[in-house]
Amino acid sequence: MFITNLYKVLSFILLPIGAIFGMAGLFSLLSSLGNPYGLLSSFLIICTSIYIFTSFIFVYKGIISKKLCNPSLKDWIKVNGYVSLFVSSSCIIDFIALKLKPSLLQDFTNQALTMKKGLPPDAVAMMPQIIQSVLYILLGFGIILFVHITMSLSFIKSKSDIFLEE
Repeated sequence: MFITNLYKVLSFILLPIGAIFGMAGLFSLLSSLGNPYGLLSSFLIICTSIYIFTSFIFVYKGIISKKLCNPSLKDWIKVNGYVSLFVSSSCIIDFIALKLKPSLLQDFTNQALTMKKGLPPDAVAMMPQIIQSVLYILLGFGIILFVHITMSLSFIKSKSDIFLEE
């Protein structure tokens, strides 16, 4: 019961993040049509957004409302869940790598500051703190998404009767 309630809470936490990712993914898709590397990042963001929304449909319709779900929903959750698993693990790995090598973080901060010439001195002084905050937010997101994906995949196996044809 606790695991199911935790899964529901995590689904509701991820929902606004999925909306932000969906909008960002669509805008980045339009702006990166000529850049294959940009298309790859757009693909990752859009797949994560699709995973969040399809798993929320599974939670709301299948677990909360106890209604039957379309079998294709399971496939959408699995496929986009594996891509989202890559995104969440890369968030966690990036955090660990930047914490183990502070020189990489300092180099990134210096590059960000050289690209934004003309910033007020207060903004320049706050830049390392802002980057640190973003790193911790990405770590939190990566952990929540990773836990949610593993729970989704186990719930899909254990509650396979929800995905029966009507």
